Amino acid sequence: MVVARCALCGKRAEVPKEHKDYRRLEEAEDDERMKMVYVCDMCSHRVRYESDNQMKPKKPI
Repeated sequence: MVVARCALCGKRAEVPKEHKDYRRLEEAEDDERMKMVYVCDMCSHRVRYESDNQMKPKKPI
């Protein structure tokens, strides 16, 4: 497992082998890994939810 820090919330998370960025993070050295952009699943879902809500039409008053 590779440990990476989320760019949005700052939480350290273990990246499983099934994750799309696992190979890229595994090949990087420790100091490079801290500079790489990684977004955890929770933040990814949050950003998607917020963007979906903003695309919805506004209700008239």
